[in-house]
Amino acid sequence: MKCELIQYQMAAYAAHELPPETSLLIEKHLNHCPECQAWYQEIVEISLIWENPGPVIDMPDIVAGVMEEVRQMPPLAVRSLPRSRPRESQKSKLAHFGLAACLTFCLFQFGIFEHLGNGLTEATQHLSTRMEHIFKEGNP
Repeated sequence: MKCELIQYQMAAYAAHELPPETSLLIEKHLNHCPECQAWYQEIVEISLIWENPGPVIDMPDIVAGVMEEVRQMPPLAVRSLPRSRPRESQKSKLAHFGLAACLTFCLFQFGIFEHLGNGLTEATQHLSTRMEHIFKEGNP
């Protein structure tokens, strides 16, 4: 087995959550791979720390000090944002719609959509032919 697969399943192995045949394969791999042995040892140590946490160290309460600093800060200047007039937004929407309509008309006029459809059809046929070849002959 590859080390990546072993290390991916190592936590489940340490917790005895794997099927017996998978556990046996991992044990065999651990007997021969020092890197995975170190990984397993680290997982065991972390699980012991997780199961038996040490005493809680009293941490200083910094929230009150930070909040006092925030209260002493000068207030931010409130800026009033200029409001756009409804007519301007209507004009803007109309301009965007007109531009989109013109671009669409030009694309149809030059046959871009037709060429795009033909290109997609050719690509699909090529892919289909290649896949049939792979399935029949078994090699790419």
